[in-house]
Amino acid sequence: MTLQEMFAAADSLNATVRAADFGVQEAEAGVQVARSAFLPSLQASASVSWIGLGYSMDRNFKNAVNEQLPNLGTNVALQASQVVFAGGAIKNGVKAAEIGSQLASVQARSNRNEVRYLIAGTSLEVIKLQGQLKVLQANIDLTAKVLDQMSVRYEEGTVLKSDISRYELLLKNLEFVKVQIESAMEIMSSKLSMAVGLPQSEKVTPVVDISLPQRSAVFSIDNSPAIIGAGLAENLSEAKLAIAKAERYPGIALFAGDTFNGPDVTTFIAGKMAGYGRLDKNFNFATVGIGITYNLDNLYKTGRKIRQSRAALSRSHAELDAARQGVSLALEAARTEYDNSFVQMDICGKALELAETTYRQVSDRYDSGLATITDLLDASSSKLDSEIAAVNARIDVLAAYYKLQYISATL
Repeated sequence: MTLQEMFAAADSLNATVRAADFGVQEAEAGVQVARSAFLPSLQASASVSWIGLGYSMDRNFKNAVNEQLPNLGTNVALQASQVVFAGGAIKNGVKAAEIGSQLASVQARSNRNEVRYLIAGTSLEVIKLQGQLKVLQANIDLTAKVLDQMSVRYEEGTVLKSDISRYELLLKNLEFVKVQIESAMEIMSSKLSMAVGLPQSEKVTPVVDISLPQRSAVFSIDNSPAIIGAGLAENLSEAKLAIAKAERYPGIALFAGDTFNGPDVTTFIAGKMAGYGRLDKNFNFATVGIGITYNLDNLYKTGRKIRQSRAALSRSHAELDAARQGVSLALEAARTEYDNSFVQMDICGKALELAETTYRQVSDRYDSGLATITDLLDASSSKLDSEIAAVNARIDVLAAYYKLQYISATL
């Protein structure tokens, strides 16, 4: 899989990315819930009850008389209300929910960026190990070839048995390192499968373009999720401060309703006492009006909430500044590391040329009997180390480039 194919697969399969996407959906639903506060409230109720055990008495609690009341009672009520003024609490509540939705989107972007950087870094590690394995195999083949030549010369009496033994030990050491690299590649492949979101039983072989990027590439902190998130957190603190201030104002709402009762027990008894007979009737009445509510404890509680919200807003300002400074410093350090990686690659390339030249010279001198087996082993080890360092240095350039993309959120 190419990097882009792995990125696309991770967007739909990686558990961290999927969880963040669900968080975005949840936050978007929260915005709709907050907006529903603008809609009118409707309440309906209905009940059926048994009425009994009624009696009346004088005010001095004497002359109690049992009252035969109707046993079946019914009640149906419908009420509607609409908030017309809440001091901006509803509007700022919706604003806070919208900012929360934006924060969830930024978090999803950040998680996706993290996962992509993990995929890119792991893929480069696999490519680096593949390069090391290729270099190691070439050295194993070369060592085996030298051993064959030594065996022929041993038969001729020009090479000591100890020289062959030491070279055989070198070959075994190279084969041991090869097994270690192959094991590391298996582990990295499993890690890559997990990052993409595939079962670990499915091994991923990354296909990465290792051509070097432009050294003059420009990166910015404007798209950094850390900075954008800190800015949104600042906006959220402002909205919460406005909500706290809204508690200073009363709430005003229009309301209308209709209530249907049957029977009204008070009227039932009053009709009897007035000589009209028991007024066993249903009663219906409608209401419409305007209501004002105010929590008196806001007079001494709201000030504390406002001070707390202002402190939170000040903290948000400071966190935004800290985020800008932190990301800027990280980007500058990554840029320096990226520039240095080219220098290190050039140094490793020149070191490799010197190591190869030295090995050829020592090998020729050994064949002529002018160098010892120790000299040849040292030259061989230096050549192997230089080849691996050159392979690693090229991959390190790409790793530094992807780190710049990660910090600037352009992966």
